[in-house]
Amino acid sequence: MKKSNKKRISIINRNTNETKINVKVELDGTGNNSISTGLPFFDHMLEQLSKHSLINLELSCFGDLKVDAHHTMEDCGLALGNAIKDALGDKRGIRRYSFNYLPMDECLTRCCLDISGRPWLIWNVFLPNITIKNIETEIFREFFQSLSQAAGFTIHIENLYGKNTHHIIESCFKALAISLRNAISIDLKNLDNIPSTKGTLLGNS
Repeated sequence: MKKSNKKRISIINRNTNETKINVKVELDGTGNNSISTGLPFFDHMLEQLSKHSLINLELSCFGDLKVDAHHTMEDCGLALGNAIKDALGDKRGIRRYSFNYLPMDECLTRCCLDISGRPWLIWNVFLPNITIKNIETEIFREFFQSLSQAAGFTIHIENLYGKNTHHIIESCFKALAISLRNAISIDLKNLDNIPSTKGTLLGNS
């Protein structure tokens, strides 16, 4: 049986011909972060994810931005997802499920999360086909998709209404952060157990 990672810290290095990424996460943190991807708006969104999930996050990425933002954002999702998955260990004692409604001015976004070991993304978010700070808005879905895939999370994100594109995107990151904060937290009533009748949340059963 795989032992729990009690410190819940992980370091991941991911190097390809398209991106070079270093990630460190500390799940039981205070939201401290140091992030540099070459995409300032994306950095800001990752800062929101760290701040509101209380996950300490160090992430640096050198990507092929001369092509576009796609590889950088997708690969950051993969690296971050792998780091969180590794830090969770066997997931003993976590709450596992969480959901919340996140208001941001005129918009409202819902995020439902299951740390199930089974990757799945539902993305009911309409974004105008525009570019924000060198990022095509359609690429944001690819970040959430790759994060879900690598972490083994079931994530449902729906923007219920909103007009400002910046607000809609930011509310998606913040909503995920709040759900993540709650789902990875330790349930003192179930401290020594894995919250599954299967006895595992590793996704291979």
